[in-house]
Amino acid sequence: MNCSICHRSHSAKKLPFLCAVDARNQLYDGRVEFAQALIQSEEVERQVNEALATQADGTRQPASLSRAQIDRLKSEEEAVADRTRQIIAQADRLREEIVAAREEIEAKKDAIERKRSDLEILSSGSPAKRNRLREETERSLQRTRYKWNRSTDTMAATRAFLCEEAARLYGLRQVKKGNVKRYEIGGVEIAELHAMNNVTPEVLSTSLAHIAHILVLASHYLAIRLPSEITLPHRDYPRPTIFSLPSSYRHGEVPFPDPALPSPLPGGEVDSKQRGPTPRPLFLDKPLATLAKENPPAYSLFLEGVSLLAYDIAWACCSQGFSFGEKDPYEDICNMGQNLWRLLIGNQLHRRSVEPAFPSSLTPPTGSSPIKVEDEATKPKSMIGRWSHGTTHTFLGSAEGSEFVRNFKIMTPLKLVDRLKKRLLRDVPMVEWEKIEGDEIEEAFDDGVFVRGHGSSAGGAGEMLGAASIMTIRGASVGASAAGFEDSNAASAGKGTNGWTKLKNRP
Repeated sequence: MNCSICHRSHSAKKLPFLCAVDARNQLYDGRVEFAQALIQSEEVERQVNEALATQADGTRQPASLSRAQIDRLKSEEEAVADRTRQIIAQADRLREEIVAAREEIEAKKDAIERKRSDLEILSSGSPAKRNRLREETERSLQRTRYKWNRSTDTMAATRAFLCEEAARLYGLRQVKKGNVKRYEIGGVEIAELHAMNNVTPEVLSTSLAHIAHILVLASHYLAIRLPSEITLPHRDYPRPTIFSLPSSYRHGEVPFPDPALPSPLPGGEVDSKQRGPTPRPLFLDKPLATLAKENPPAYSLFLEGVSLLAYDIAWACCSQGFSFGEKDPYEDICNMGQNLWRLLIGNQLHRRSVEPAFPSSLTPPTGSSPIKVEDEATKPKSMIGRWSHGTTHTFLGSAEGSEFVRNFKIMTPLKLVDRLKKRLLRDVPMVEWEKIEGDEIEEAFDDGVFVRGHGSSAGGAGEMLGAASIMTIRGASVGASAAGFEDSNAASAGKGTNGWTKLKNRP
């Protein structure tokens, strides 16, 4: 048979399935066999039906069945039996689950009934037992709180002892000369801030280095973090410095400040992205008056540094319960020696005469009431070493500690620097007056007004001008105030001149 599409004769080996007709021809044999099988199956089914019908009537006996029919009947019977077994097993499993659920429900009911009966017994029959349990719990809490306070008291005493011993070993002492008290550390006198003009750079740098060292050591013993971070001398960092409040504890490794580098921008904390925050120096290489004249930015940085150091000392005193800033906060902060001595040594001398905050035993007295013992145990004693950042008890970072810090009566570093600059400028020794001649007199007059200044007796420190004593003399009032001028002339007479500018007669 040729293909109706390609018109080629069909060949099963050389050209099979050249087109759809070839594929159809290939399927013809299978279709014929399938049709024959269906016919045979219908015939067998008809015979089985006749045999079953004859067996039910009892009139005819079934004809002999073929082997395939018998196998098919057996398989159907086995399938039905297997399905029956699965249904029975599922029913048994459900029955067992129902029984287990009922048993669990009964057990829970028994437990609930038992708890209900126990609760009824406790609520109705034993109020005294409840009161006893509550009292025992409260007593245990009070005992634990009492031991905690005792441990805190012991730790505070240990901290105070370490600070006192370190200060004495460092040579911090109070020297009295009549009614005047001086403070020394390491054999060097600690100068007040507003008296730094009269201190040599070596003595001032040494005393500031000692103060920074002992203050860092004391803050370590007291477990407090100072507001301004102090950097002590270490490798490639020969002298102490201090950071401002915004940049403290928020920087990486900072190089030692080099005086040759440009000064930071006004009002800015960082002069370049590479350098980071600028530490304030706690040392001097030249007198303070000379530094103010030659390098005003370095002068300002140094004043900020000593102000931050004094602020750290004042803050540490306030954190340990000292009364501070009641009269004049500025004067209290400027006296660093007195504040440091009070913090590390002076308070210890008074503490030894005060009774301990708690009884000597580790358990509260049996005769005292629980509430009274609790109040005594929780009441903090005003002594060094109690408030800190290193313990949970009386923690400065807690809500109570934050409120305690908020009540400190100390000036901010910025206000302290401003007042210190004005005070130092006012106390700078002034130069002596000199003689001026003819043409120079005209330059000294301003619209008929002549300016008079008060001379000083210090010749070496007379490089900076001051404005401590200025008086204007007008021509019309010369005669009326002659007596007052004579008194002032006698009071201000000193070395060099008699206090008045000497004028030569005009030609």
